[in-house]
Amino acid sequence: MNRVRLAAFALAGSLVATAGPSPARAQLGAFGQNKIQYRDFDWHVLAGPHVDVYYYPAEEAIARVALGYAEASYDTLALRLNHQVTTRIPLVLYASHSDFEQTNVLPFVPPEGVLGVTEYLKRRVTLPFRGSYSEFRHTLRHELVHVFQLSIITQQFTLYPRARRAGVPLWWSEGLAEYFSSEQETRDEMVVRDLTLNGRLPSISELGYTTNPIVYPLGGELHRFLARTYGEWRINLLYGTLWKSRSFEEALVAVYGRTPAELTTQWHYALRQRFFPQVAERQPLPVAGRAIAEVAVKPVAVQRPGEEPEIAYLSPRTGYTNIYAAPVDGTRRPRVVVAGERSPEFESFHAFASRMDARDGVLLFASKYGDRDALFFWSLTTNRAVGRYQFDTLVAILSPSWAPDGKRVAFSGLTQGGVSDLFIFEMGPRTLTRVTRDDYEDLDPVWMPDGRSLVYASDRAAGGDEGAHNLFRRDLATGETRALTSGRWLDESPRWDAGRGLIVFSSDRDGTFNLYTVDTLGAGRRETRVDGGVFDPAPLRDDARTVVAGFSNLSWSIFTLRPDSGARAETFAVGADSSGQWRWRELADTTVARAGSQRYRRRFSLDFAAGGGSTGGAGYAASQGAQLFFSDLLGDHVLLTSFALYGDGAVNDALSNLNADVFYLNQSKRLNWGFGAFRLAGTFDDRLADQLYRETSSGAYAAVRYPLSRFRRVEMQTRVEYSDRTDIIGTAAPGTGRRRGTLTSNYLSFVSDNSLWLDTGPIDGGRYNLTGGVVSDVTHGAFENWTAVADARRYLRTTQQSAFALRAFGYLSDGTRPRPIPIGGSWLLRGYPYFSEIGTKAWVASAEWRFPIADFVTLGFPFGAVRFPQVQGAIYNDLAQRWSSGAYDRRFLGSAGIGFRMALIPGFVFRVDVGKRYSLNGDGSAEARDYYRRRYVSLFYGYNY
Repeated sequence: MNRVRLAAFALAGSLVATAGPSPARAQLGAFGQNKIQYRDFDWHVLAGPHVDVYYYPAEEAIARVALGYAEASYDTLALRLNHQVTTRIPLVLYASHSDFEQTNVLPFVPPEGVLGVTEYLKRRVTLPFRGSYSEFRHTLRHELVHVFQLSIITQQFTLYPRARRAGVPLWWSEGLAEYFSSEQETRDEMVVRDLTLNGRLPSISELGYTTNPIVYPLGGELHRFLARTYGEWRINLLYGTLWKSRSFEEALVAVYGRTPAELTTQWHYALRQRFFPQVAERQPLPVAGRAIAEVAVKPVAVQRPGEEPEIAYLSPRTGYTNIYAAPVDGTRRPRVVVAGERSPEFESFHAFASRMDARDGVLLFASKYGDRDALFFWSLTTNRAVGRYQFDTLVAILSPSWAPDGKRVAFSGLTQGGVSDLFIFEMGPRTLTRVTRDDYEDLDPVWMPDGRSLVYASDRAAGGDEGAHNLFRRDLATGETRALTSGRWLDESPRWDAGRGLIVFSSDRDGTFNLYTVDTLGAGRRETRVDGGVFDPAPLRDDARTVVAGFSNLSWSIFTLRPDSGARAETFAVGADSSGQWRWRELADTTVARAGSQRYRRRFSLDFAAGGGSTGGAGYAASQGAQLFFSDLLGDHVLLTSFALYGDGAVNDALSNLNADVFYLNQSKRLNWGFGAFRLAGTFDDRLADQLYRETSSGAYAAVRYPLSRFRRVEMQTRVEYSDRTDIIGTAAPGTGRRRGTLTSNYLSFVSDNSLWLDTGPIDGGRYNLTGGVVSDVTHGAFENWTAVADARRYLRTTQQSAFALRAFGYLSDGTRPRPIPIGGSWLLRGYPYFSEIGTKAWVASAEWRFPIADFVTLGFPFGAVRFPQVQGAIYNDLAQRWSSGAYDRRFLGSAGIGFRMALIPGFVFRVDVGKRYSLNGDGSAEARDYYRRRYVSLFYGYNY
């Protein structure tokens, strides 16, 4: 459960229509992108009556705010939900999203749009502070609602262990968290209004199937409607009804007395009554303006010497966020200026938080590079970076703005303590000057023509603690700050319009985001009256039009807009309350001020336990075992234990066949390392080597992993063991039927992965893994075996949802006991039984075209409808060869056919392949020819290559 910022929803919403891909799943087998611990966090704990706040010293003020608001939120939620959480609530804080991305509380790298997460196992709430006091408080209460929800449901299942356990849809849980956290935000309102006016509102039943971020605004709005119409008290009643309901919809009927269809009709009618009258007052954005780029944000006008004016913008239209440039009037196709999210230096452009600027054909932008942001100067003429700067004191750099003299750059920076202030970088002496120094959020600075003052958006005025932002002017010589706008609304993204001599900005002061202008004294007027939302204005030189990022029809696009003469009659002036300021109120709480701080103490607790039994498999007879997984609260230290028995069930054979493994992993630093000890005993059937053998071995092993960047890492493993092995059937070589001795094995891997995924598998980018290793018999001074493996994959996009997937795999093993590999099966050479094609040397080449068939499939049954996820098709061809030392097989084995796959869990697919085997360079006997030309149907469940 997590809270996603609406800006991130906009990205997701834009891609819903095009079914765009998502970032590569981290750490999948031998591939995956990396989570990097750049910083050594010195963790401390603040304890309140119900909440423990985990923090590091740089963010102590934020931690005390969090403790005060968390305890106040606990008291409020306990009353509203009539429930007490019986365990202490761990609250883990980070001072920036960059630090948050390093957390080991979560098994994945949280995307920038994720503002907080409540995980299920230990009920830990984890979130970053990003400079905004109001956003932080909203997210914190949102996540605490999830803690109460989990506690209530757990209590119900404990009291009624044989209950039916109706599932709670995402719209209910996330919508309730939004409803209890704050009033509906303007951006959330924008989404609900867009869906209403475009006739795309889902029914409550349809919303139950929805898992994308649209559930946040719609779920919050639906909860407000239900509370207004039927009373908030029914929320508690529904939780008390879940245990005896067969489905959530049945619980809705029992509590609200209406079917989901009847509730939907009432809800939709209320929304139409609310929004339809606005149609006469505002124009749809596609009518008022002209779209010049789809699925795009953060425009800026650029001018290359001797070239026509262009617009640069950010777009995630391919799944990767790139910087594009396109002519204002669409005379040429957009071109990629900077490819993002595929290399360490352009890991993230902060698409919904940071603007760009341009001057004399040079583009100015910020990008995440390693553990912090870098300021980039990119030449549009030479298509390369001509400058790059990073600052030790700053974690984030947002919205850089070029000074009129071309020698200075102003931007909003986030310090290591989480404070958002304005900074100026002078390129000549390379000096960094801090312009503001306070607890307020200062954003989007723009220079005035004289180069002596900045205008920016800030929450420093009255209402800022509730999220309001206004425009301010800062005199750089005197430090005087004066308000240019005032009011409890959002005035954002100011830009200087040289043609009109005014500051143009975006504001939601009438309930929708539109364009406004203001002069340097605070006198302003409205410029547009459109529906949807208008953001990040970029004035065009010698042109009456303004380029904007606009939200319409559940998507973001770049539009050009002209001033609306009717709207311009509305004027305003800076108000009397413009100088009012506020302070972080929780710091005045004496209870919070007295809270003592202690250093974090590492304690392991059980995360989960698993057990099971099987016959066959690795052991010759039956196997029974269990696994226990422990970790500390921060997830930096992990302990994994496993126990198993292989045997025929005889009691006297149990201890001799006891297997055990204990492994400790430390991932608190950039270099992850771990070590373990094991005992392995039993009779084993090695079908790969066609051997039956008895082995008892014990030893220790260690592993290290060092990420070079988000996309590349080095791994090393070493192992020492004493082995007593007797071959019962089959031997690897003459005289090797019995072996006693000490073995060592050492493996080194280099992994690279910048792939992009749909739910059904990779769609763009590439991955490769190079691994080499040696197993030595130290006692007898011989190589047991050496092995080299190369696995390279490349994905070439053909359309938004289709691509060619290419794979090359090579394997070599030699020595006294070379390790064979099976190439048959659904993972390498499709259509061949798993143990049918084995060799100590092999290569496989695969080519496949992946294409969409259906975004989802719904099947109707008498008891209701069942909805299945996206279905993808493929046309493929595999070709391979395998042989062993001294027995070269010249045949090339192949298979070709069509496949269908469905991701029942994102990234984990169910696949059906239908095809025909073939061979090249001769088939031998008639029986062999029949075997190698046989048709097949195979099923596979796992990760797609």
